[in-house]
Amino acid sequence: MPETGLGREEVGRIYERYGCFLRRRAWLITRDAALAEDAVHEALVKLMKSGAGYRSADHPLRWLHAVVDRSSIDQLRRGKRLRTAAALDDPVARRAEHPDVDIEARDSVLKALGTLGEVDQRIAILSFIDGMSQSQIGEEVGYSRVTVNKRLQTIRESARAFLSPESSSEAAP
Repeated sequence: MPETGLGREEVGRIYERYGCFLRRRAWLITRDAALAEDAVHEALVKLMKSGAGYRSADHPLRWLHAVVDRSSIDQLRRGKRLRTAAALDDPVARRAEHPDVDIEARDSVLKALGTLGEVDQRIAILSFIDGMSQSQIGEEVGYSRVTVNKRLQTIRESARAFLSPESSSEAAP
């Protein structure tokens, strides 16, 4: 039977090389240090069980990002927590954000991330965490720039709709 996972030592080397990037990414998605650590741990366990594709990946870090993204979203769904975005003046959040990303749009979309479909989650992460352009996202997911633009508009609208009942209930006495 062919080996489908990575050995402990290989996963250890991957963690030594990419761990800080993976933790940062998981934190950006979950906005919770404990969930982020759990997501990274889960991703490393996935590597040990079925991560042999890492070896043949054209872009190993991008491949790892996809695993951590899924693990982070799984953590959010399991915990059924609504993330609270870090304050805009939070120095940790400032260091972690991409300079081309609209912070308020990112925060609202990330709060609603668990309600989006898998493709829209990927598009949201590529746009609001990685700061990729619509053309770059299109190349990554196999869509035209126009389609990515429409999906991003739909994602923003979904985030507003998801958050509006919460904000209106908070405003009520």
